Amino acid sequence: MSGAGEVDPDPAIRSDAGAAAPGTPAVASERRRFTVAADARRLRELKSKRFPWYVLESLLFENGYQAVVLHRLAHACKRRGIPVLGPLFARLSLFLTGVDIAPAAEIGPGLLISHGVGTVIGGYARIGSGATILHGVTVGGPYPSRRREMPVVGDDVFLAAGATLIGAIRIGDRVFVGAGALVTQDVANDSVVIATGGIEVRRRER
Repeated sequence: MSGAGEVDPDPAIRSDAGAAAPGTPAVASERRRFTVAADARRLRELKSKRFPWYVLESLLFENGYQAVVLHRLAHACKRRGIPVLGPLFARLSLFLTGVDIAPAAEIGPGLLISHGVGTVIGGYARIGSGATILHGVTVGGPYPSRRREMPVVGDDVFLAAGATLIGAIRIGDRVFVGAGALVTQDVANDSVVIATGGIEVRRRER
């Protein structure tokens, strides 16, 4: 949000400044309205080009952003009860990007997927705003007969490559889940979760 007298560098994707206090219906409505704009703003963390060129470039050539846009379309169709189109957009995303996100999955604004090939997010998963997801991430249920038992993930969470979140667990805000970590229990806010299997490095003998 820009301060007094400041000019928003990207007016077409400006934030939802001036919204009501958190938790009110007005804020929920504003967040839905600006979801796609917030997704586009996250691209600025990775891009050197100016708006709108970095958005256009990402939309045309980057599978992560393509997957985000297609999921927003699929989820909008699902939420409005439009038959066929939700699964169609989800299948198109899987075919084009290698990212499999169920149309019913609820993901807050500001989603950033970087090199997301192999990422799977189940239909009853819930992820907050500002999430960063890398390739090979799985957010899902323990097995198909308990598919409703899926994670609820907070805001500003980073899921590194190969991270797996399984079951009816709650992941707090600002949690970092390291590469290859398997998480099957609740995680508090501001935590770091890493895989502890370890590796051994030795010098090669001639």
